[in-house]
Amino acid sequence: MRLINKFFTILALVLLLVALCSPLIRAQHTVGPKAYVFYFDGKTINEGLASAILAALNMAEKENALLVLVLDTPGGELTATEKIIRAFLNSKVPVIGFVYPKGAAAWSAGTLILLSCHIAAMSPGTMIGAAQPIGYGPSGFEPLNYSKIINPIVEMAETVSRERGRNQTAAGLFVRRNLTLNDEEALRSNVVDLIAENIGDLLMKIDGMEVKTAVGKVRIDTKGFTIVKYEWSIGDMLTNVLADPLLANLLLMLGFYILLLSLITGHYPVVAIGALLFILGLLGLGFSINTISTLLIIVGVVLLIIEMVTPGFGIIGTTGVVMLALGFLLLPIYLPQTWFVTPEFYFRFVVAGVIIAIAGSAFFAFALYKIIKARKAKPIIWSVAGSKGKALDDLGPGREGFVMVEGEYWMAFSDEEIKAGEEIIVVEKVGPKLKVKKVSKK
Repeated sequence: MRLINKFFTILALVLLLVALCSPLIRAQHTVGPKAYVFYFDGKTINEGLASAILAALNMAEKENALLVLVLDTPGGELTATEKIIRAFLNSKVPVIGFVYPKGAAAWSAGTLILLSCHIAAMSPGTMIGAAQPIGYGPSGFEPLNYSKIINPIVEMAETVSRERGRNQTAAGLFVRRNLTLNDEEALRSNVVDLIAENIGDLLMKIDGMEVKTAVGKVRIDTKGFTIVKYEWSIGDMLTNVLADPLLANLLLMLGFYILLLSLITGHYPVVAIGALLFILGLLGLGFSINTISTLLIIVGVVLLIIEMVTPGFGIIGTTGVVMLALGFLLLPIYLPQTWFVTPEFYFRFVVAGVIIAIAGSAFFAFALYKIIKARKAKPIIWSVAGSKGKALDDLGPGREGFVMVEGEYWMAFSDEEIKAGEEIIVVEKVGPKLKVKKVSKK
């Protein structure tokens, strides 16, 4: 009996200890106080922007920092938005969406991204909503009402809202009815979590909050926070420009017509330029940046091989170098989750590729410079007149003989007496013979 009482006493003490310690062990991981801030600055959401956001998220995860998105966007591409949302749902660090400054709005795809953030915030005088998808047709931009398109987007918005504990009904209405809300309405409807005046105010208000991430619950610590603005890489900026739908369509059409006309007219080297423009145009159609960069590298290598096995240097080799340089420049600096390689190997691969591209570009640029310089140079016409040599036979009026000029034998004649062995200089070439005279001695 005593043994049973002792057992229950110990068990009660253990349960009491667990109950007392549970608040302490509820959030085993802390993130902060450093925060990377990513500004949308009115940009359209496309592959370029998605690539930059994923790179910023990768940097925040490496440094155990917060990622704050300052949202001000008219919306953008659905495929790029889905890529961003998927990354946020699998993020290891908290992502905070903040519609800022006053007058800013996160319309359409921007609203869906805000809903996917661990913490959603707005500043006074901002707006969200109007997420019905639109398509581009012959008459311009038109709203899409097909259930096959609408329903998956509604389901995605509601699923993300349920995951983050927000208003699922409002999330569905954003897509179905183009619902729009200001900051106060969004807070009252449980669409956003808080209202903040600025980024500093936001970071102070979220201090101590706990959010659920891919690694479990984490606690946000922003005491003494440090704000770092995320700077776009050259590759991110280039991708963002090339992903513009207008420019992409222009490149695609131009590349197609250059390919077609060069094949019809037989100007095959120009095919390389058409291929370059066509591949770059594919980026605006929603193709993955990984696919585009891989295509550029492969085609660039093929063009350089063709240039090496064919005589001359021209359009094919130059275009190949440009493709290689763009291919390695557009490679994302973050490691895609679907690649089964280590980050170290991927980084070394990118560095090696950039070095090879730079070295190849320098070599072909130097070769091209030499070729252009040689073509611009004035042609040099060789003349034997003025060359010096030696008489091998006695020469004189009416008497011809051989002379040696620049290592060659010539039949020569002269108007003056010249003895064999004396130095001569060529006066002129008359047919196959040389007219010479003695070298005057000072």
